[in-house]
Amino acid sequence: MKPVERINFAIVAVTAALFLGISAFVAFSTSKMMENEARSTVENVVKATVGRIDRLMASVESAVENSAWIVGERLSDPDYMFKITGELVQNNSFIVGSTIAFEPNFFPSKGYYYSAFSYKDGTGAIKRIQQGGETFKYHGMDWYRIPKESKKSSWCEPYFDEGGAEVMMCTYSVPLVKRDGTVYAVLTADVSLDDLTHHVAGIKPYSDSYAVLFSQEGKPLVAAPDDAATATDTVKIAGKASNGWTVELVCPLANILQGARSLVWRIAVFSVVGLGLIFFVSWSFSTRLQRATVANERLSSELGIARTIQSSVLKRKVPPYLGTILRPAREVGGDFYDFQEKDGLLYFAVGDASGKSIPAALFTFLAGAGFRMAADMGLPPDEIVARINALLCRDNDTCMFVTLFVGRLDLASGRLEYCNAGHTPLVVVRPGGGAEFLAAKRNVAAGIMAGYAYAMQKTSFDPGTMLLVYTDGVTEAERADHEQYGEKRLLAFASAHAKDAPADLVDNMERELDAFTAGAEQSDDITALAVLVGESKAT
Repeated sequence: MKPVERINFAIVAVTAALFLGISAFVAFSTSKMMENEARSTVENVVKATVGRIDRLMASVESAVENSAWIVGERLSDPDYMFKITGELVQNNSFIVGSTIAFEPNFFPSKGYYYSAFSYKDGTGAIKRIQQGGETFKYHGMDWYRIPKESKKSSWCEPYFDEGGAEVMMCTYSVPLVKRDGTVYAVLTADVSLDDLTHHVAGIKPYSDSYAVLFSQEGKPLVAAPDDAATATDTVKIAGKASNGWTVELVCPLANILQGARSLVWRIAVFSVVGLGLIFFVSWSFSTRLQRATVANERLSSELGIARTIQSSVLKRKVPPYLGTILRPAREVGGDFYDFQEKDGLLYFAVGDASGKSIPAALFTFLAGAGFRMAADMGLPPDEIVARINALLCRDNDTCMFVTLFVGRLDLASGRLEYCNAGHTPLVVVRPGGGAEFLAAKRNVAAGIMAGYAYAMQKTSFDPGTMLLVYTDGVTEAERADHEQYGEKRLLAFASAHAKDAPADLVDNMERELDAFTAGAEQSDDITALAVLVGESKAT
């Protein structure tokens, strides 16, 4: 063999060996990559499904818990119970039925059984019936008996509503307790699981994959299909929702690796272009990575713009009789404050939306816009909150809400009119020292119940009194050991700083919170507004 031929042979042999090694490596790496990517895809699908279950349950729990206290307020009117259950069903798309079931002979005029039940019929209309009776002895049923005995809110096991809606249902029950600790009624919400079970049954990231759903006690809500693949090599990913339900997604490994095997076959067939294919794959992945990086940078830029917009709304001159702070836990926050002086009256508001980040920021922006419009009209605090509530309840499919404290202060006389809609209590700091919480009537948060009648209160303060409105991010600020700052520390701080100017008070409070948390990650937005009574623009 000639030297040139030997060189060519050596080049061919080395090239062939190199290509075979590259092919084997690519085949193995591609199989593992696709398997890992599939596992990640399946995990994300399971997490999304668990999140969907948690959101559904949380929205129902929030609506029912926030309506429970109204029952105690209206016990003098048994027929009003139908209005409460009717509004729960009407204002919550997930809830198909609700009842307030009372203890035996609780209302003598209504008989031994009295259960105010409202539900949606087949046309979506709200129907109301008295459900209890000899044919429906609810006192021994699990949805009534279990929460009554435990005195704890709970979800019952899912059940099939045979003879009714003919769908899977689940009931959330809240015991209503007297001051002496005895349960006098149970408030419930019935949720249809039809959409949820159809959604889970339809999850198929791969052709032969399937999803199953089990209740807390292992009852199959969505079972494996009869024609489910019986392959032994499968990827199984499970996730558990906050209510104990388990979602499991099963994918045969053959489905996942089908693309990888096809890729190996093509490498073998087109061996002459193997190295070029490797370069192409590398270029393809580099392009995808570059696109992902650009998308991430774009998202970071958009979040920065959103935070700038949110901050710019509040960056206006603050008069000396006010002190403010708003520090979001994330890029953008779900808290807000606002104020407006009109005809010698100071209108001010502090709010806290459910949730965090951009959705909560948009919701509070809407609430703030409603406040500014109503304040500019010179409306009293209860009407301001009512208008904000009407604005937030409109098309509120996400069941978000905003807690609010709205006040109207006469800067000369110190007379305050205020309305507290599920918000933290206002702190009153006396001129000579000492601090206490201002008593407030209980109103539901804005965005929960359309048409709710908000109550307003009035009081007066001496000149030099400081009023501090804040969100729960202050009292719930946590150290690394999860101990919270709490209301006692807040009152002690306010009393010790009674002589501070409003701006100094909130600045010192922020420094105290930073010292208390000692570098622990901020878990919630921190917002506060301090008002010094007896001051005005002239100061």
